[in-house]
Amino acid sequence: MKHKFLFALLIGALLITSCSLPAVVEEAAPAEDAAAPAEESESAAAEDSGDKLEICVVHNSADHPSITAVVNGMDDEAAVFGAEVTYFDPAMDPQKQASQIEDCIARQPDVIAVNSVDPAAVVASIKKAYDAGIPVVTQNANCAPEGYQYLTAFIGSQSYDQGYAVGKMMAEKLGESDSGVIFIGGNPGQTDYVNRVEGAKDAWAAAGVSYEVLADQPAEWSKDKALTVMQDLLTRYPDGIDAVYAVDDPMAIGALEAIKAAGRETEIAVFGTNGNVDACQAIKDGDMYGTALQMSYLVGVYTVRAAYDIKTGRLVADQILAPTAPVTPDNIDYWMPMCW
Repeated sequence: MKHKFLFALLIGALLITSCSLPAVVEEAAPAEDAAAPAEESESAAAEDSGDKLEICVVHNSADHPSITAVVNGMDDEAAVFGAEVTYFDPAMDPQKQASQIEDCIARQPDVIAVNSVDPAAVVASIKKAYDAGIPVVTQNANCAPEGYQYLTAFIGSQSYDQGYAVGKMMAEKLGESDSGVIFIGGNPGQTDYVNRVEGAKDAWAAAGVSYEVLADQPAEWSKDKALTVMQDLLTRYPDGIDAVYAVDDPMAIGALEAIKAAGRETEIAVFGTNGNVDACQAIKDGDMYGTALQMSYLVGVYTVRAAYDIKTGRLVADQILAPTAPVTPDNIDYWMPMCW
């Protein structure tokens, strides 16, 4: 009986073991196999749910080197965030810009970015986007103050600081002399134009100097128009022009060409802003006296980052500004690799 009882226990234990082991394997294997399809379906669902960041951009002029740099920055950063960016170019036409902002509204993106052609005229279009529930940021050229209530942020450069840096260069170059200065700008009322001129004048005041502003004329950020404007000013002022501050390097190069053609390059110091390669080379060659870096690429980068933060409900600063630095004959070798 004792042997039969032990034999029965042994058989029972083997039966329990043989039944339990396959059960463990069968439960574990399906769990591992099911994990991958679940992750794939969640990823597919995220793509189908419209979670991709969508940005609609309305430039003021896509032909300008600064806007090209903004686009490059946006495209590079969009790849990081998996964002889709659509661009419109009104070619400095405020009515066309208004129409293109309406096109953006119809697309229902997560964020609309606007580089204002006419700061006052664009306000009505920005309000339409705001009323449609689409966040709007401005780039480089802000809207007029009455439109700030409809904006989430302005993304640009330290344009006042750029002007201040150039103003200091001018004071160092011209000293306390009773000099005559020409300003050549973009479109009237645009952010960077206004800020750079104001910054330059404040730098003069801080240096204790006062110069006569002979003319302050817009040239629509165009090298060719700046050349024409400068030709006219050289005729109007056959002497007495000691410095020209074109608030944008392509315009500075246009002005420089007119000055050289008139044979007056030794009497007129030319200043710009941007840090374009041709302007930096002109500084290195002794043809221009200085510029201030405009990190337009970073404006594009910061725009995409701000759009992502807006979409995800994060707090965004009212102003996001790319840094600047003065570029002069004394430091051109250091900054030359940063010129674009």
